[in-house]
Formats: sequence, C-alpha cells, structure tokens
Amino acid sequence: GLQKKFPDYTVTVTSQTTDKDSGQDLAVIRVRSDTHPGMFLLYDITTQKLSKIEQAHSYINPANMRAMEPYRLTMRDGKTVNAYLTKPDDDGPFPLVVHPHGGPYGVRDYWGFNREVQMLASRGYAVLQVNFRGSGGYGKDFMNSAFRQWGDEMQDDLTDATKWAINAGITQAGKVCLYGASYGGYSALMSAVKEPDLYACTAGYVGVYDLELMLKKGDIQRRDSGISYIREAICKDDAE
Repeated sequence: GLQKKFPDYTVTVTSQTTDKDSGQDLAVIRVRSDTHPGMFLLYDITTQKLSKIEQAHSYINPANMRAMEPYRLTMRDGKTVNAYLTKPDDDGPFPLVVHPHGGPYGVRDYWGFNREVQMLASRGYAVLQVNFRGSGGYGKDFMNSAFRQWGDEMQDDLTDATKWAINAGITQAGKVCLYGASYGGYSALMSAVKEPDLYACTAGYVGVYDLELMLKKGDIQRRDSGISYIREAICKDDAE
C-alpha cells in the first residue's frame, strides 16, 4: 500500500514500535529516488496516516537533480551487462565520466540518489555506472564469471560500455574520463592502461593498485581462508 502511494520511489521501513500495549503502532518510513536523497515519514499503521518528519540533506532541491536511466548492454562476447546513465541535461553529447564501483564481487551500483554522480552532473558531466560482470544482484554465475578477471573481462565490459556511449552520441571520443574508488580505483587505472587512446584522463581514490602486494600484505591474508579466497577470486600467484 505504501509503495502504491509513492510509485516513483523506493520505500523502506527503517524502524517500528514493538510495544503493542502502548496503543500505538508506528513506523518510520523512508522514501527516496534517483533525484531525491530521502524523506522520513511517520506512519500510523492503525490509521494509515502519514506525517513528515524531515528530508535528508534538506539543502538539496530534488527538482534540480538529474534522473538515473537504466540500460541493458550487450558486450563483445554476447554477455548482457546492466548500466545506469545520468546526463546533465537532455542535449548531448557530453563529456563523460565512467564511474566503476568498488568491491568488486557482490557489490553493485543501484538505482537511487548518488551524491557523487549528482555533483558531477551538476558540473556538466554525464556519468556512466556499469554493473560489470562480478557485480552482485545478477546471480552467482554472473558474479563468479569474473573471478581472476580483474585486468581482463571486467575491464572489457567498461571498454564496451564506453564505446556504446560514444556510438550512441551520448559522448564523444576524447571526452571520456574514468574515476573510481577501491576496486573502482584499480579499474579506472587499468582501463586507461589497456585503452590509452580511449580515455582522456583517469583518477583513482583509495584504490587497490598492487595485486602482488595484495597477495602478501593485509588483514585478509592472516587467515588460510583469506589466502584461498584471494587465489580463487583475484590472482593465484605472482606470475598471474
């Protein structure tokens, strides 16, 4: 019923009363979208009455934010990969920022408000977020297909998505940058290494850049299971 009241929003129950003897059955509801950072509402479950509590990030005007559009793209090997595109306005082409997510396994980009994306869009950049193979939410086979593919097929997905954006007139050759954090930082730099003529610039934030070092140093390596995971999912030895 709540979802029907807010058809263009994601509706989440963030908390709910547990003391039924109080005579009140209340819940705090959060509604948000790709252009709205979120509104908190008090919901009386008995009377079905809603009242506003507060907007998250109240200084943001949702009317000035840009929509996040979903796309389904076909990669060079026929694999289907989903992506989100946020454009600064309706007229293109635009300079484009390809923004790979961190993780990478099991993590993904979601439809919803993203502060970094909206900041870039407000400065005139289109932003492309690709749920490349390895991302979560598309089944175990899709996620596991990217094991030990950090520098290979996962980067090819970003390359193919970038070329799609150029061919579709969303952006132009020579006007594309990559930016990411954590695994996204690795991915941004590796994509530029593999495709130096495709990207004009790249930027990494808190990135993972040295896979040989990752085999040897860090908290994951303190457990046998951690070592096994690194060898299964990232790289099995120094040569690889």
